[in-house]
Amino acid sequence: MTMTFFKSTNQAVSAKAEAAEFEQLFEGHWERLCSVLYRITGDTHEAQDLALEAFVRLYQHSPANQDNLAGWLYRVATNLGFNALRAHQRRQFYETEALKESMLQDFPANPEEDAARRMENQHVRKILRSMKPRLARLLVLRHSGFTYAELAETEGVRKNSVGTLLARAEKEFERLYLAERSDQDAP
Repeated sequence: MTMTFFKSTNQAVSAKAEAAEFEQLFEGHWERLCSVLYRITGDTHEAQDLALEAFVRLYQHSPANQDNLAGWLYRVATNLGFNALRAHQRRQFYETEALKESMLQDFPANPEEDAARRMENQHVRKILRSMKPRLARLLVLRHSGFTYAELAETEGVRKNSVGTLLARAEKEFERLYLAERSDQDAP
């Protein structure tokens, strides 16, 4: 261990004991942790990266209650694995949608339809900007493929409340949309 000469003898011994304990925990759980993460991600390298990230988090922010460090480690690792999986799925979705969108933009079927679609997109963005930020965010995230659980986590609410909040958001969007349309249709 570096810079142990700045510590008193007792601190140096304690640091060595902690390092040995951490190394023992690492060696005892590395392969199994990688195996669990591989089952989640399906990618050996990503599983190893996530396992290493879990150990780094344990080293940097070990829990106050150290009775079950292995349990804490596996919980953190599986959370990291599922987060990586969701991020990968979202990234695939966005890349696919972006590809579809770029193909549509490169080859518009009809210039009038293209102009109408662009105007409609601007109209929707304007309405979303005029809504309460939380409701607008819920609509955008839900239509981007977020699950109720992900929405609840993002907004810091119970999963049971997400449906009610989404219904409110949709009702508010519809009200503003229809009001805007009636203003445009008025002479």
